[in-house]
Amino acid sequence: MSNVLLLTYMFPPAGGIGTPRALAYTQYLPRHGCRLSVLAPTRPALRDRDPSLYKFIPNDVVVHRAWTPELPMSLRDRVWKSGLLSNKSSERRSHGKRLLVRPVRWLAHHVLFPDPQVLWIPSAFRKACRIIEKESIDTIIVNMPPYSLLRLALALKRLFPELKLITDFRDEWLGYYLSQIDRPTEDKVRRAWELEAEAVHASTFVSTVTDTWVERLRRRYPQEPGTKFVCTPNGYDPELFRDFKPRRRRDGKIVITYFGTIHDNRIYSPEHYLKAIEDLPLHIRDQFETRFIGRVVGDSQTTLHRSAAAVRLMGFMPKQQGIRYLQETDFLLLIAADASSHAGKLFDYLACGKPILALSPPGGEIDRLLRLTRTGWCADPWDPAAIQAMVLAACRQLRQGYPTIDPDMDAIRNYSWPRILTRFAEAVGLAPQQPVPTAALELPMSVGA
Repeated sequence: MSNVLLLTYMFPPAGGIGTPRALAYTQYLPRHGCRLSVLAPTRPALRDRDPSLYKFIPNDVVVHRAWTPELPMSLRDRVWKSGLLSNKSSERRSHGKRLLVRPVRWLAHHVLFPDPQVLWIPSAFRKACRIIEKESIDTIIVNMPPYSLLRLALALKRLFPELKLITDFRDEWLGYYLSQIDRPTEDKVRRAWELEAEAVHASTFVSTVTDTWVERLRRRYPQEPGTKFVCTPNGYDPELFRDFKPRRRRDGKIVITYFGTIHDNRIYSPEHYLKAIEDLPLHIRDQFETRFIGRVVGDSQTTLHRSAAAVRLMGFMPKQQGIRYLQETDFLLLIAADASSHAGKLFDYLACGKPILALSPPGGEIDRLLRLTRTGWCADPWDPAAIQAMVLAACRQLRQGYPTIDPDMDAIRNYSWPRILTRFAEAVGLAPQQPVPTAALELPMSVGA
């Protein structure tokens, strides 16, 4: 039996992005002969909280907490993510304020490297050392982001060199997060390359979520054996969808729902989708209602409120409550403009069995997965005309009474967490002596819309 310690920053009561992946490890790895413990922060600086997720943590999984001295989320955002760090916005400020930007920018990106959560690492290290010795831990899984956990992993590997180290990148760091989401200084980019290289070399296995990202890591580190890098996609929890009952809205309106955080960055912005709907003739546009379930970030709040489209902002809610709203949607909206990435919500969408309208590059990872599972369509995320054509074609089928999709149920079930973590356990040498019964991996699913 392997004694495994999962190091994660995202864990209940934290809700939103990231938590489902960490929670899935605790639910399904113990089925593979692992005794699993978790180390997470006491009070992580996160906005989204979903205490209902506590009930999904198995009773035999021990959850340890380490104190974190982090800045409040609102202050951290102003220092780390606000326009104060943007060259474009700082150019519009007075000379005196621009002088202030430099020390703040240096502090945020040099002292708090690679992210503000690095303040948690000292107390997490001390706690992890005690856990490793007391519970005879032989394997640690490091679930990222935040990428400061790489520093924790390396410190533990130096002190306990016999540990099997599995680094798990939910988002590929250098080629995706750092370049598309973060606003790094040149010094931060250089240090990030050095830190990742050291961590990859020290790792027994390196896991990430798409085939493109796996191949990117293999090319970046050709001196490492190719078998070190494994693909562990995001997935869905079958238990959350067992009572899912698709239905249509009674007033005949076509409901399109986005489930997740609404961002204002170029990868996840709803701007081009709204433009496509706004440009429809009024008598057609009025047939649609677009619902956004989740927290709204930055300028997206203004974009959504000013839209001429019928938009309903429903705010952040516990995941199970949000899934209930998905029962009456006609189409599921996915926005992810990077061809190499998956969006975590995609897999909950697959479990709904409802058609997916994806603003994602044709030929990219999402497009290939939608074709494989026969669950939806992709349109160029930068082309409102293409988005509009996709939406109208899908709705025409719906109005005419034709099946909008023909899902491949077995292909969809391959993205359930039980199946994903069975493959993961085999790939990293944590597989059970006896195979997991097939019945434990199945999910009775209904096809909506």
